[in-house]
Amino acid sequence: MLLTLSYSVKIAAQALQQNVSQTQSTNNTAPREVTYCVDPDWAPYEAIRNNNHVGISADYIHTISELSGLNFKLVPTQSWEQSLAFVQQGNCQILSMLNVSDFRKQFLDFSTPYFEAPNILVARSGTPILQGYAGIGHRTVGVVKGYRQVEYISRHYPELRLKLVQTESEGLAELARGEIDVMVGSLLSVNTHINNQKIDNVSIVGYAEPFDSLAFGVNKSSSDIIPILNTAIATISEKRKVDIYKQWNNVQVRYEQDYFKLLVTTCFVLMAIVCLVWRNRTVSQFRRLTKQKNDEIESLQTTLLDRNRTLEFLSAHDTLTGLYNRNHMIQKAEEEISRFHRFHTTASLIVVEIGGKRDCRGELNEFDRENILKQVASQCLATVREVDVVSRFTGEQFIILCPQTALEAGRVLANRLVECIDQDVLTDNADMQVSAGLSELKESENFTDWFERTTKALYHSKRLGKAKVSVAD
Repeated sequence: MLLTLSYSVKIAAQALQQNVSQTQSTNNTAPREVTYCVDPDWAPYEAIRNNNHVGISADYIHTISELSGLNFKLVPTQSWEQSLAFVQQGNCQILSMLNVSDFRKQFLDFSTPYFEAPNILVARSGTPILQGYAGIGHRTVGVVKGYRQVEYISRHYPELRLKLVQTESEGLAELARGEIDVMVGSLLSVNTHINNQKIDNVSIVGYAEPFDSLAFGVNKSSSDIIPILNTAIATISEKRKVDIYKQWNNVQVRYEQDYFKLLVTTCFVLMAIVCLVWRNRTVSQFRRLTKQKNDEIESLQTTLLDRNRTLEFLSAHDTLTGLYNRNHMIQKAEEEISRFHRFHTTASLIVVEIGGKRDCRGELNEFDRENILKQVASQCLATVREVDVVSRFTGEQFIILCPQTALEAGRVLANRLVECIDQDVLTDNADMQVSAGLSELKESENFTDWFERTTKALYHSKRLGKAKVSVAD
């Protein structure tokens, strides 16, 4: 198999030499001159430095020139976009290194690809790994104007937001400044630009399809050069290809030391350090002051919140007994009446009053009176259900609102409550008695009517005697 391959290479070289000899003899002149353009800022693939062509494509052109006898002449340009324009206008015959695309096929013929390399996605450090163009999402993508990736993305990923830049180095600088989110570029050139520009806040986050398959692009008017190029490319040895790749994959960029710039830079750094130290001290003082004020504000907010809670509790509760007060009971009763009108759920109202044949306030001192009211309040809370609302409505008058409670169930609760108060609270106060009135909410009745009707039942109970419960009509 190795003998066959060697023989094939030898035959191809002989054919190339014969083709070159025939071309030279036909023209009866020196080796044919071929003008070409390159991307002036795509190192290490190709670039123009001091009007000289350098990079991977330069080494391949030199090798192909030796194999084919073609005399390549560089036509310098300022940008890749200008190189594309020059080859279309005929200012140069070929482009030394580019990918095949449908748009370029309109004015170029292409040789056999002679170099392949991956395209990559570069983003600021901290960006998650992106699964190709599909993983970019709403991020802004930078692409060099005129590169095949512009055509590819526009066709297959039209939803992506593109920003066209003149060169990869310009795009990487914009990426580092945060003006774009992702930059598309070739692996070797991106690595070179990052090292040269000392960009340390970006990293490779994914591969970009398709990979570069780089070939010569020849103006259709000079398409007869294609066979010569293809034959020469076929005869380049694998060792030569590897040597070219190694040479440009390990480029060491060196810079001459400029002591004036170093001195200026050092002064700026020292000034920056002084300013930074001053700023840090100022910021620290400001932060301490801010923290102190924030702590004071937080303390005041906590105090205010506690006061608001206390006020909210006091606005709805009786100070002596801790039960709901008159205003809160009226509000709850109105809500229950509204619920009754909407859903026709019944409700009962119990009015309990502590009194006697003589004015209890004349017979009892203030301390004993308040103690009895507290005991009555505790007995009410212990007797009623969780859903019932208990309030101290007036001095010795208590109201129990029983939601969704029919008259008979309310009667049972009222009797039990009156009995407990009479036996547990008023046992030692023979001149005092507890009475209760009970009523069930009626249709088209407001709270005032409901309360007055229940109060009439209460007065009837007081006339009947001690520990009585009466039901309103």
